[in-house]
Amino acid sequence: MHARKSLLSLAVLVALSGSAMADSSSVTTTQSGTDNGLNVDQAGAKGSSLSINQNGNSNTAGTAAKWDHFAPPIKQTATYSALSITQSGSSNVSAANQSGNNNNAGITQNGSSGQSAKLTQGGSYSTAAIAQDNNATGAASISQAANGYGSNNSATVTQSNNELVGAAITQAGSYNAAAINQQNNSLVTATLGQNGSGNTGSIYQQNSSGFTQASLKQTGNNNTGYVQQVSATSGSNANATQIGDFSTASLYQTGSDLQANVTQTGNNDYAYSNQTNAHNEETLLQTGNYNSAVVNQTGGGTSRSANTVALTQSGNNLVANISQTGGSGNVATVLQR
Repeated sequence: MHARKSLLSLAVLVALSGSAMADSSSVTTTQSGTDNGLNVDQAGAKGSSLSINQNGNSNTAGTAAKWDHFAPPIKQTATYSALSITQSGSSNVSAANQSGNNNNAGITQNGSSGQSAKLTQGGSYSTAAIAQDNNATGAASISQAANGYGSNNSATVTQSNNELVGAAITQAGSYNAAAINQQNNSLVTATLGQNGSGNTGSIYQQNSSGFTQASLKQTGNNNTGYVQQVSATSGSNANATQIGDFSTASLYQTGSDLQANVTQTGNNDYAYSNQTNAHNEETLLQTGNYNSAVVNQTGGGTSRSANTVALTQSGNNLVANISQTGGSGNVATVLQR
């Protein structure tokens, strides 16, 4: 019965999408129950809109439907278009591609078990957002680099009250900006990559427990960075790599195993880190140019002692300020040339 419902849904949507060739076309669909699957293709419809609501378990919007392992993502090939997917329940999957400029896409998944969401946008002046709440596991991915470039795009992933979650944002070139916000989760990873141009970055992970990990890479240009993990707990880690140009970076972490690794290969530099209590550890490398760097690791240590810092700033205006207080192994190695 459910399988039949899925096939009918797909047939209706394909028929609708086939006629969605004029400007301002719109497709709206609602499915209730389990094991539903659907796919939509809107082509050449400026100002079109697509709204999908699935309420139930094990539903699929785009990507490989259960009875068709080669199904493509939902597609919109247009400008000034909007895409909205909402899935309530557990074990739901959605994937969508938008090509063209000035598009807007959002996926919301709210349930009790594993959810997966993927958004891909090619073009400029587009916005993408994924929200996953109250799930046991969740995976979210936004790529705004479908053509290997993009400009003036913005992307946000928000994950709250989940258990095992991962989020990734990739942006290619031009004015950039991105954010990942993860709160009240356990076992959390976040990865953010921006391939050059205006950059900004950000990753926050608040009140997470268990394993918490963040990585931010911005390959050159105006940079900024910023990673914050509050209550980072055991196995924590934060990473930032900005290969050259105007730089900044900032990383904070609060509590337990910690670590942090900042690399900025040259240009205007500045980095600040701060890791409070437990094992600490830090490596910071800024190879040349205006430099600065402040590291603060307020004590704690052990599991066989930890606390260390190794700071390298190789040439130019330099300055460094390192502080480790309140026990255990300490050690700081600083090299500035």
